[in-house]
Amino acid sequence: MYRAFFYPMRLALLAVGRNFMPIAWWMPASKEPFRFLLAVDRKNHTLGLLRELSEAALAFLPWEERAWVVRAGYLSGRRVDKAERLGVALRPARRLAHTQVPERALAVYEMRVLEWPSDGDHALFLGEVVHVEGSAKAKQRPILFLGFRDYATLGERWSFSPKRARSLPSLGEGEV
Repeated sequence: MYRAFFYPMRLALLAVGRNFMPIAWWMPASKEPFRFLLAVDRKNHTLGLLRELSEAALAFLPWEERAWVVRAGYLSGRRVDKAERLGVALRPARRLAHTQVPERALAVYEMRVLEWPSDGDHALFLGEVVHVEGSAKAKQRPILFLGFRDYATLGERWSFSPKRARSLPSLGEGEV
């Protein structure tokens, strides 16, 4: 039985191509070679992009950017250009051919990814880091996912409400 007593988890933005989605199910898997393990829901649009492009970037944004980062998970990359809809400026990744990352990211880990065979409701990907850039500020006010729609940073909490988000389209499952 699934019970999520393991939160909080640091929220990142997973960028693949021009699409991006918030992701909390990620972790370092190796220092040498430097790799991350990512778990992506099998219903998400981003899953198909990962399989097609075999590249991704984990971007870490400051607490002050949390509203659009979280809202990106409620918009479908199949239906809208999220960057345009959310007013997010993107720039090309440094070492990836197809992926763009938010200009305001404080840290970015660019990866080439391979899917791991797995069952369950999430597909697993191992990403070999090919480029890292960042600022010490990335550690100061991280976006921490507490589960469901609750978030925190050091000394502060916040809850996302889709009903309060302006012009948020209703989405079915698998639309991230």
